[in-house]
Amino acid sequence: MMKKINSLYIHIPFCDSICDYCDFTKLQYFHNFAVKYIESLKQEIASKNIDYKLKTIFIGGGTPTSLEDDLFEDLLSYLSTLVDTNTEYSIECNPESLTKTKVEIMKKYGVNRISIGVESTNNNILKSINRKHTFEDVQKAVELARREGINNINLDLILGLPNVTFNLLEKDIENILSLNPNHISCYGLTVHEHTVFFINGIKPPKDDVLRRMYDLVNQRLTEAGYEHYEVSNWAKPDYECEHNLTYWRDEQYFGCGLGASGYEGYIRYTNTRNLNKYIKDYKEKESEEVVTLSDDKTYYIMTNLRTKYGINLDFYKEKFKEDLLNKNREYLEKLFNSGLAYIQEETNSLICTYEGMMVLDQIILNLI
Repeated sequence: MMKKINSLYIHIPFCDSICDYCDFTKLQYFHNFAVKYIESLKQEIASKNIDYKLKTIFIGGGTPTSLEDDLFEDLLSYLSTLVDTNTEYSIECNPESLTKTKVEIMKKYGVNRISIGVESTNNNILKSINRKHTFEDVQKAVELARREGINNINLDLILGLPNVTFNLLEKDIENILSLNPNHISCYGLTVHEHTVFFINGIKPPKDDVLRRMYDLVNQRLTEAGYEHYEVSNWAKPDYECEHNLTYWRDEQYFGCGLGASGYEGYIRYTNTRNLNKYIKDYKEKESEEVVTLSDDKTYYIMTNLRTKYGINLDFYKEKFKEDLLNKNREYLEKLFNSGLAYIQEETNSLICTYEGMMVLDQIILNLI
């Protein structure tokens, strides 16, 4: 019997402006396209035949809050049958498009968590990467959300943006902490083809510089009471992102919308990134992969080692009919002796330390 899928990701590809570093599936907002898109999106969600309340819903983008108020409400109203008070219901937003009306609509339909793209708290840096907000806008957005009763707030920060010195990063961390968010995500800059950064020859920071940035962030955030529970994420106690833990536990989830990825049954898929194709037929896929047991083992190791929970060795043995510890004993002994990983006896789990998470790619390659 197939296990019930409890998580839904929805992609809204529209943005009011395109940031210089962004490689997500996104396009400039146009009303007519948005109306047609929401109709196709609702058809795709209906095709999943979800007749129960979900554990998590995450609406990402793009910029979901770039939708006009009536379309935004239309979508959230449509999703209301999938939500109850136990659902972690998250929406991504940019500070400048988070209005009082948008927050009221979110609150009305059960949204209880917002993720704000801050990226930098320095207004000059923000302007240089074509962000349309200031740090003052972030402060106002956080205040507005809390005033309207949405108290679970994540703030995103990008590490390694051009011209961000360690002094500026110190200030970024100080500014972020001054807002007292429940959750903080920090991602190292990557430069993708077809972005303005790539065209302009901007390079991401060298590995050793990025590592020092992560070390600084981790030190400051753990001192401030946040726990580093996943490679790029820190949370106050009880505020880990349940939706993202779905991915990191290698669990299944529905993916709806342009370029959205999902994992249902034994199929991992990515929807078409072509807006016209999606509007014409939401069933168009960019890729589909039948997940074999060997593939699943690889995904399982890759995702679970990203978290503070690691790999439960008993569950792994039952699922894959393989003893991970015995199979890799010599290599794992090296990791244990180097302080990169350990066995938590209480749960019988293989867990990477912070140092291990910082060289995770290398560890994974040796285990799969």
